[in-house]
Amino acid sequence: MSYKILAPFLCMFFLACCMSQTLAISSAEVGPAVFIRLRFKVHILNGFADNVKPLLVHCRSLDDDLGNHTLWKGNEFRFQFRLHWIKTTHFICNFEWASKKLDDITVFKDEDHAESGECVDTGNCFWKAAADGLYFSNNNQKWVKKFDWK
Repeated sequence: MSYKILAPFLCMFFLACCMSQTLAISSAEVGPAVFIRLRFKVHILNGFADNVKPLLVHCRSLDDDLGNHTLWKGNEFRFQFRLHWIKTTHFICNFEWASKKLDDITVFKDEDHAESGECVDTGNCFWKAAADGLYFSNNNQKWVKKFDWK
């Protein structure tokens, strides 16, 4: 056989080997759980005891403005998304209730919530506004206070 005939096949074999090695390295950096779960949901809940004032929420990312939402007692605003392949998924929300505010709260960031495993098990990140602050949960049962109102 002539080397001219084998050259394209050898080049393709070499390229395939390099690509598989790159994929193996990048998947080791990301971790197996994130590689399996690529879709997430963020839930914003109004957890106030009364219905006198609504919770006002405005969420956005670098690519998407999710708009303004008015949540009365017991209401929820949720959105879902897929992780960006270069690890830039980052959603920020502003919260307002009566005269209290929380601005630029990170409700999902790739390295905080996906890579750390905070939201990987369920694929959900829950945020609940209450009279004393903003709480986080990944299962809508066990809540951890993250922020006090300003």
